[in-house]
Amino acid sequence: MRYLVIACSIMKDELLRFQAEGICFVFLEQSLHRTPQKMGPLIQREIDKADHQDWDYIILGYGLCSNGILGIQSKRHSLVIPRVHDCIALFLGSHEKYVEEHQKEPGTYYLTKGWIEEGKSPLGIYQEYCERYDPETAEWTIRKELKNYTRIALVDIGNLLEVHREHSKENARFLHLRYEEIKGSLEYFEKMLRGPWKDGFIILKPGEEVTQKLFLNFYTPVS
Repeated sequence: MRYLVIACSIMKDELLRFQAEGICFVFLEQSLHRTPQKMGPLIQREIDKADHQDWDYIILGYGLCSNGILGIQSKRHSLVIPRVHDCIALFLGSHEKYVEEHQKEPGTYYLTKGWIEEGKSPLGIYQEYCERYDPETAEWTIRKELKNYTRIALVDIGNLLEVHREHSKENARFLHLRYEEIKGSLEYFEKMLRGPWKDGFIILKPGEEVTQKLFLNFYTPVS
């Protein structure tokens, strides 16, 4: 089987653990999750570029992502998409685990190795704001954006270094939030590349579009 995987760079480390002959990867910038309106066109462009290539399936390393993937389709290939609303469910191992954590504490800001290394933790975003505003305005902006959060949760799937833990704790101290570590899982990532795709995945035939209805059979947490 030959797969083309188009995924967010945030999960590059996790997906490459299951790299095998016949699998090709395209990783797109992580910051698209903050501009979902730009996400779909960029993913679609990569899918369209593959029209002249022979793949058995194109696998998307994205969830619904604030409706960022709505309307995506492949004219030639079948698409395999995780049936999740948020990519954190992939790191936790299942949508059910994500819902469980959300019900326990909805005001959670999740961090992973990839999020930290991409500079997209609250402190990383604060540094971005400092390039545009004075430090006081930058701090006010990030605190206002995250005012409803109560917890920083670092997802551990066995690839963390102490620098990741210290950075996560520094984020919690900066925002005056509680810090916790949550055990994650590689199970979803392994299923993405090795199957089976029976549960937790959407498979679209050539010409079929991604619609919101495909994700509606799962409970959608409301923040």
